[in-house]
Amino acid sequence: MNNRILNNIKKDFLIESRNRSAINISFAFAGITTLSVSLAAGGVPFTPVVHSIIFWIILFFSAMSGLAHIFIREEEEKNSLFLSLYYTPEEIYLSKLIFNIILFLSISVIVTVLYLFFLQVLPVYLFLFILTVVAGSIAIASVTTILGAMVSKAGSGSSLFTVISFPILLPVLWTAISLTSVSIDGTGIQEYRNILFLLAFSGVIVSVSYLSFKFIWTEL
Repeated sequence: MNNRILNNIKKDFLIESRNRSAINISFAFAGITTLSVSLAAGGVPFTPVVHSIIFWIILFFSAMSGLAHIFIREEEEKNSLFLSLYYTPEEIYLSKLIFNIILFLSISVIVTVLYLFFLQVLPVYLFLFILTVVAGSIAIASVTTILGAMVSKAGSGSSLFTVISFPILLPVLWTAISLTSVSIDGTGIQEYRNILFLLAFSGVIVSVSYLSFKFIWTEL
């Protein structure tokens, strides 16, 4: 990773630390939704499948509320030309991708801790559960980064972001929910091959996005 990418990542973190609108929205949504589910449950135990579905729905919509902002902000503040003058499209993409991965992993940690605490859930296969959260979070961040760039260039803001993200992320959510259910229940087989699927999915998305980002950034 060269210094130009690191400088762009530091710039994004500095701007977000001053503004904090998108970060606050994501963290607030994650915390409030998790607490609301706990209160609504009223101590009634959920099945592992229901726990898994609710958990990943919270993570999905937490991503939708924050991860597109990194590109939309650049368009709203008219910084796209500045970025194009000082950075190559590949450097822009990689810096935004790394930023989104770090941000969403942070959100995932908070959601996971709050969910396990408030819903009184203790995964039987804890290592599989952690790997699922990490791999699933990276896959979601990888998809939403390139989609965020497309949405920002199309000028539609975040209104279309969730609609176009869900069909693409459906295989990720389906696999992550299945793995999470097994890790909570502890009665199924620990399918680490599905973890490889999530990582491979992320690799394919990142590779295609890296090759096509130049055309998205300059042509749309």
